Amino acid sequence: MIIQILFIFASLVLLSGCYQTESTITNNLLYCTDKAPTSFNPQVSHDTASLDATSHQLYNHLIRIDPVSRRFVADIATRWEVNRSKTEYTFYLHDNINFHQTDYFTPTRHLNADDVIFSLQRLLSASNPYHAINSQSENYFFNHPLTNIIKDIIKIDDHTVRILLTKSDATLLANLAAHYSVILSEEYATNLLQAGHPERFDHLPIGTGPYQFKNYHNNIIRYQRHQNPWQTPANIENLIFDVTSNSTKRYAKLLSGECDIIANPALSQVEQISQNPNVSLSIRPTGNVALIAFNSKSSPFDDVINRHALSNAINLNTIIQAVFFNNAVSTDNLLPSHSWAFNPRTLKQHFSPEDSLKSLQENNFNFEQTLRILAPIKKSIYNPNFYKTAELIQANWANIGVKSDIILLSKADLDLALLSGDYDIFLTGRSPNIKDPDNIFRPLLSCKVNQIEGNTSQWCDPKTQALLDSTLVKSSFIQRVKNYYQLQELVQSQRIYLPIAHLLRFDVFNKNITNIEVDPQTGISLYKANKVPPLNKTGLQ
Repeated sequence: MIIQILFIFASLVLLSGCYQTESTITNNLLYCTDKAPTSFNPQVSHDTASLDATSHQLYNHLIRIDPVSRRFVADIATRWEVNRSKTEYTFYLHDNINFHQTDYFTPTRHLNADDVIFSLQRLLSASNPYHAINSQSENYFFNHPLTNIIKDIIKIDDHTVRILLTKSDATLLANLAAHYSVILSEEYATNLLQAGHPERFDHLPIGTGPYQFKNYHNNIIRYQRHQNPWQTPANIENLIFDVTSNSTKRYAKLLSGECDIIANPALSQVEQISQNPNVSLSIRPTGNVALIAFNSKSSPFDDVINRHALSNAINLNTIIQAVFFNNAVSTDNLLPSHSWAFNPRTLKQHFSPEDSLKSLQENNFNFEQTLRILAPIKKSIYNPNFYKTAELIQANWANIGVKSDIILLSKADLDLALLSGDYDIFLTGRSPNIKDPDNIFRPLLSCKVNQIEGNTSQWCDPKTQALLDSTLVKSSFIQRVKNYYQLQELVQSQRIYLPIAHLLRFDVFNKNITNIEVDPQTGISLYKANKVPPLNKTGLQ
């Protein structure tokens, strides 16, 4: 009889649970995103959807950036030391860090120095068996930011790792805190290699982060709280990513309670969302910047007067409205306003066709020539429509009597055209991997960087190069800031590039969700998220 009662009670509980949407359960957090991750390892997938699904949920780093203070703080490392010449960094690891235990992997040891070395060497060394596994870009690992920084990584003991640099480089810590420097399980990698399935490594993930991967089926990704965490456990037990490509459906799911958080609402919905008292709208500028590069090696843009004049003939506000649909914030700077090195005193682009024409005439500009506007065929993360951007520039120039042709090329043909220098301006941009400004300025301004690698202005100036190089070895933070201020003033005064816009990231979450951390460069963090029961019609929980 007792067994029958228990069975009936259990059945009622299960039935009642079926009538609850998963988002009404406070132990579940549902994040509705617009795209699926391309893998579950930010070493090989660095698109926004993949970073959101992986960086902060599944993994840890040697160090991280504190979201409040913006300083480097320990993560799996308890502390680190730097030698006097700043060419050796020694990291001391926690000794009780557990990897995830799942249906497909049971770890036999804690994280140690072998895991750190394996994880970083996968990025650095072609001899690492995982170096080319699942690589989505032929040159991504081979031209990795860490490649030219790290000379060697040495295991001192199981919980001590020393990183040797080729020379002093102030960007090392920023690189180690970046999305791609996650620490992986060397034991898991070895097991898969021996089983003949190394490709599973990035799709059936094992990390040490607050959540562990459960399954991915029918556009639903399920995670559960790390069962044996080394950190304070996550507040929410079950994390669910719902891939819903249609923006209207995502917002409808938020309103109906099927989602707690949604990514990238339609811009047409933003005003309505901002007036909804039950949700919070997060808008953050990203580091992605759309640019116009002036070919400083080719006439007429080898003349700074022409660079300024033709720059001032371009209506950037029209481009932002027509191309970015206000999904971006106009900028006069390569750096976003939230960067620690942002210089608010740089010169502003002055849109004035009249002044532009007068300046060109006084400089004996050849109005018979036809300028070449070079651009990629495919859209990118920093420009959704290169052709429309080019058309608007072409129309602006035509208004002052300057002729131009638009040349759209595929990646292979584009590389050839860039290397040949056969262009006058190039529509481009930057998506920085790390938060150190060097990751923006060096690719765009260094004599040691070619056009394909980023320097599409072909700018090469000894003073600029000396400033770039000296800034990397500065121990004084204040001096680094001053140097980057100078570089920003240089870009503006010489008009080497014309920044167009920094793209924005939009997220919307219900008011009963708190402690969401959104970093446009490394993804959303749901580790500390809290969820309280939603209010009913009487205002009670």
